[in-house]
Amino acid sequence: MIDLPLKLRDGIDNLLFNCIGVKAGESLAIVSEQGADGYYSATLDSVIAAYARMQSLDVHLVVAPVLEEVNTFPDEIRQAIESTDHTLFLSRIGDQVRFSGLGGAGSVTVCYALDEESFATPFCSAHYEFFALLASKVNAAMFGEKEITIRCASGTYLHGISGEDLTPIGDVTIKRFPISVFRPMLADTFSGKIALTRWLTPTGSRLYKPEAILIDGVVFALVENGRIVDFDGASVEVDKIRAHYKFVADRFNIQSNIIHSWHAGIHPHNGYRGTATNHLARWGGSAFGNTRYLHLHTCGDYPPGEICMSVFDPTVTVDGVDLWRDGRFVFAESAAVKTLQSGYPGVQQLFENPVMEYGVN
Repeated sequence: MIDLPLKLRDGIDNLLFNCIGVKAGESLAIVSEQGADGYYSATLDSVIAAYARMQSLDVHLVVAPVLEEVNTFPDEIRQAIESTDHTLFLSRIGDQVRFSGLGGAGSVTVCYALDEESFATPFCSAHYEFFALLASKVNAAMFGEKEITIRCASGTYLHGISGEDLTPIGDVTIKRFPISVFRPMLADTFSGKIALTRWLTPTGSRLYKPEAILIDGVVFALVENGRIVDFDGASVEVDKIRAHYKFVADRFNIQSNIIHSWHAGIHPHNGYRGTATNHLARWGGSAFGNTRYLHLHTCGDYPPGEICMSVFDPTVTVDGVDLWRDGRFVFAESAAVKTLQSGYPGVQQLFENPVMEYGVN
């Protein structure tokens, strides 16, 4: 018997029952990496496992290796997926296969909350179903031959036309918890310039070193129909960025100049404790759903590519209407979303009091 704080239990309940949909007597495999590199909390798997057993679940713990690239699962993980009702990834290996088809008849979920502190916040306890429905509303507002412009105060200006939202192209094939972004939008019609500031981060598709670089000042990535055609800025910074793209592209034999897709955050309580630069891969893998943040998947002609470009406090305008304005998710103030919020007690207050801190100074 364990005694967990109420807020922490609320977050785990939301994961187990509202997201995964477990029932008493079912089996749950938890695949962790035991806090390797300080990415996930080293104790999160045991806390969730102990609580799940209290809910009469048959829980199995599996430790995943930390691999540069995942083409096939190690046997122990593959067998767990095939033989259990539900599999929960508290490990990067789950994120690495999020765009791949998985075997087995059970559910598979990857968790982007990395520690107990996150589970004790509304980022995890806010009803999973609400954010699934919210993401669907954002998809409907964004897709369908609509004119879209992305801007930011540093000088970003991208313009393009959205495609149809008919198939899950570029979206994940497993459940995500929490849901904090809408479906990735293909970038092949988008042209203009992206203001690169602060850093470039990895996408989590593959693990490599150096995984990120810092940027001093502003460098513009010049874009034509989803292709990076040049960089403009201080020569030392441009050279650094070009070298990083070449390093990653050469390492994996991929095209460096492609921007595959992009999306922005929709979760007002996706915060981040600490400073992003202390562990940029960890920050990029968990804070991406903050409403003040938009990122683009680049370097590779597949989702999600290998290098993330960041746009901070974006303004995203769709057919002349701002859905994000200077980092504020104004779409959440629309009548349709207000009506949706009314069906989930406490959710409206989360949007009225968003978490502004997400590791970015």
